[in-house]
Amino acid sequence: MQKTNNSMTQQMRIRFYVMNLIYHNSGRSVRVPSTRELSRQFGIARSTVQLAFEKLLKDGYLISRQGASTMTNPLSHFVLQPQTRNPLIGVKLYEGDAFYYGANFWRAISSVATELTERNFNIRLLMNAATSAESIEREIRESYLDGIVLIDSSPEYQEAARRQLPCVVIGNHRRPELSAYIRRSKEKATAELAGILRGRSCVHGLDLVNEINANDEFHTQEQLVRLCPGLTFDRFDVGSAADPLPALRERILRNPPGVILHYEQYAECLQQLLDECGADTLLVSRKAPARDVRYHGLRFEFPVCRIAQIAVDMLEALLAGEKPQQQIVEAELKTGNNNSSQKKDPKCTNSNSHCR
Repeated sequence: MQKTNNSMTQQMRIRFYVMNLIYHNSGRSVRVPSTRELSRQFGIARSTVQLAFEKLLKDGYLISRQGASTMTNPLSHFVLQPQTRNPLIGVKLYEGDAFYYGANFWRAISSVATELTERNFNIRLLMNAATSAESIEREIRESYLDGIVLIDSSPEYQEAARRQLPCVVIGNHRRPELSAYIRRSKEKATAELAGILRGRSCVHGLDLVNEINANDEFHTQEQLVRLCPGLTFDRFDVGSAADPLPALRERILRNPPGVILHYEQYAECLQQLLDECGADTLLVSRKAPARDVRYHGLRFEFPVCRIAQIAVDMLEALLAGEKPQQQIVEAELKTGNNNSSQKKDPKCTNSNSHCR
């Protein structure tokens, strides 16, 4: 099975190579290197290249004649005129190694994708788990892109991408070396939350973490402690037990915290737990819970449509040879889940269902 999967991956490398020839030579028939040449170029078995060719011939993308070179099919073009070819833009979120993707992932991806396609860009989602310098370089090089938008990707991936092509980065940290960079910030929303906690005379909080996301990249807890004299936080590791709910329930009943910071996947369970305990505790989600989750706490939420618009503005500037400046986009502090606010966001039209 492992060998079969690897063969399929290598075949896709050949397929993308040929599709790139067609994409950049629309309406023209161009010579495709022989299977022997491509075998040497990509460092893969010639039989694997032949399998990829057979599929491309069957799909009508190649023309092969006995004793002649293999050519791309001029009728398999993507556009009517070569000069109208839309730029091909890669979009990558995280490292491509997640086991599943939740609501916030799709909000981010779909907002950027919709903005790009509305401006006549074509998109390739980069979903491979490229981690080594070699695999990162190869993924970017063999995607045959005109530009790329990276969302919360590693510094190594960002560096490799910006060396090869126009690159816009959406992230959380200060990256002064990147010319096209959107930094998301929670500073203003956290200051607003601090005012709410001071008004509630909150002196004790609970921070729900687990081994995977124990480090809050936005330093929300530290900022709250700094802005709220006397406020302290305890950490509760939800991964410390197979079933952490009994321990969490006991913890809330014994000493009800004034505020609980948590990640969005815990929102509904925490709301139910507080209802059962009757605790007057303010829930604050670091990201927006899913739309259908029952949740009455506060949440940090970024204007994903606006971020997408800025990112594509920056990309267009880069493609035009300009050097855009970095921008900071602040999160908003909102109430409940995202069931109503995103639907009414004036920045999102009714057709942009990704902004719900």
